Amino acid sequence: MNTTLVDSSAWIAFLRGDPPAVRRIDPLLARGRVSTAGPIAAEVLSGAPSRKDFDLLKRVFHGLEWLSDPPALWDRLAEHRFTLARRGYQASLVDLMIALSALDAGHALLTRDRDFRRIQGVIPIEVEVF
Repeated sequence: MNTTLVDSSAWIAFLRGDPPAVRRIDPLLARGRVSTAGPIAAEVLSGAPSRKDFDLLKRVFHGLEWLSDPPALWDRLAEHRFTLARRGYQASLVDLMIALSALDAGHALLTRDRDFRRIQGVIPIEVEVF
């Protein structure tokens, strides 16, 4: 089983106890097959309801594999966002960075965000939307 980059949308569902998210993410965590990236951690941590929750989540995230920022990040983001915009879709810079992180690491992306399906049109990543 490969490592999976879990997007913030999936984490938020998991942390809220959403049954499909718990069923999908729990086994990955148990096997040490979850990775994260800076934008994902920042999105999840910034939404913590309290300092106690923030500190706990920070410890959890720092126990995961962290993906490096993709090389030539800004040039690549601009190129892919340009291409998507010409197709009528204004992609989020954060989502594009997450997709490039998954691509460069060779990891699948687990998400609830269907926007990644459009991003797949220019960044060839494996996406599981649940």
